[in-house]
Amino acid sequence: MTSTSPTPPLPVRSEADVVEAIEASRGTTGRMRWVWVLALGGIFFEAYSSAALGSALDALNRQLALTPLELSVVTSTSMLVALLLCPVAGRLSDRWGRLPMILLAKGLAVVSTVLAIVWPSFELLVVSRVLAGASWALDFAVVMAYIAEWLPRRHQGRLNRWQGMWYVATTSNLLLTVAVYSLGVGDDIWRWSLVSAGVIAALLGVAQWFLLPESPRWLAARGRVREAARALRTVYIVDVEQPDADVPPARDVVQVTGMQGMAEMFGGRYRRRTLLASITFMMQGLEYYAIGWYLPIIALALFGEGFVAATLGAVLFNVFGIIGGFGSTRVAAALRIRRSMQIGFAGVTVLIVLLGLFFHTLPTWAAIAIPAAFLLLHSAGPAPGGASLAALAYPSHLRALGSGVTNTAGSTGAAIGLFVFPLLLATVGPQGAILATAVAPAIGFVASTVLRWDPEREPAPAVTGEGTPVTAGEPPLVH
Repeated sequence: MTSTSPTPPLPVRSEADVVEAIEASRGTTGRMRWVWVLALGGIFFEAYSSAALGSALDALNRQLALTPLELSVVTSTSMLVALLLCPVAGRLSDRWGRLPMILLAKGLAVVSTVLAIVWPSFELLVVSRVLAGASWALDFAVVMAYIAEWLPRRHQGRLNRWQGMWYVATTSNLLLTVAVYSLGVGDDIWRWSLVSAGVIAALLGVAQWFLLPESPRWLAARGRVREAARALRTVYIVDVEQPDADVPPARDVVQVTGMQGMAEMFGGRYRRRTLLASITFMMQGLEYYAIGWYLPIIALALFGEGFVAATLGAVLFNVFGIIGGFGSTRVAAALRIRRSMQIGFAGVTVLIVLLGLFFHTLPTWAAIAIPAAFLLLHSAGPAPGGASLAALAYPSHLRALGSGVTNTAGSTGAAIGLFVFPLLLATVGPQGAILATAVAPAIGFVASTVLRWDPEREPAPAVTGEGTPVTAGEPPLVH
């Protein structure tokens, strides 16, 4: 009778070792559920916060008597700030860790809410939106990198779940707005909407402080292998050894500065990945923030029955966003992320053209079906794709920076949509404004067709303790 010796614990000396441990794990502990819930909770908050202003925009405009230009400034400021800060947020996260940035974002969000509701004026509302943009930049780019660093290669498509959470948050805010409005608060509805966002930020920040572990890939890349081993055992069922001491960080991590990181991302093996993620995320941001974010206004024009009817119409549309967002995980698994974006962009282009051409003559069923189909296709492919690609494209020392750059592109598209769409509505009406937006998904379709890179086929590398790149899922080189 032969006996087999027990398998020795896996070493944890580098980021590559962490990747191997995650791939070799026998499952997850209950803490993984909190990683998903609280990390995606950050996405929930950012979407809820954005919708909190948009769902009561008419009431805000009436109460503060904003001009069309002032309204455009208010709606676009947060995205303009995020545009500038996303790469900075990525570098701060790469230097100081994922969790500190995630928590700081919640603090800024609470301060932003207090400013907006306590001292309402155009000037202070702009300051509030500046802080909201900083919160967005710190949270969204970093939380995507954080989730990606916990996922084994076989589950990378699950990163697309963030899009379903986005629409759950948007729908929740719309329903709360209708419920509070029915209590007779009148044009103060925008204050209540923002207050609810601040409460969510505070509660979420406390829960994240106590329950989220730091990313083990980030810890290991910086030589903090003892903490990385503990984090792995907290979340995964895996037998890893507990290192006696930390090790020097990988050379790549020590040597790469902000400009060097940008040069690395836009050169060599990462150029195509960076361009694909950035262009597609920018185009989905433009198409969504020009149409999806203004669904209450579009619904008001379509149904013409007052605030409650228009808001409930937007809720109906967002249900399709929830279906598409959570379904995007299966779509990506079946088609791969890039192909799902390509098909989604093509369908969205056709739908936007139809909506623009026949906006004033659509029968009721088509007035409902076309925006609903837009959100279904948008959320199933283009919307989650760019951010997911960016979070999967780079090793740990570039991941948050890469996500930050991609989110800068997305914020650029969002800022353009938020700033230009109200002006287009005022000058050429909803029909012309919607038709102009069709350019964005058309560009996204071209980019996802020409720039071919699939993380399912070519995953992001890790680095060994000596700075040697190692493809995720492959054994590290032996030195």
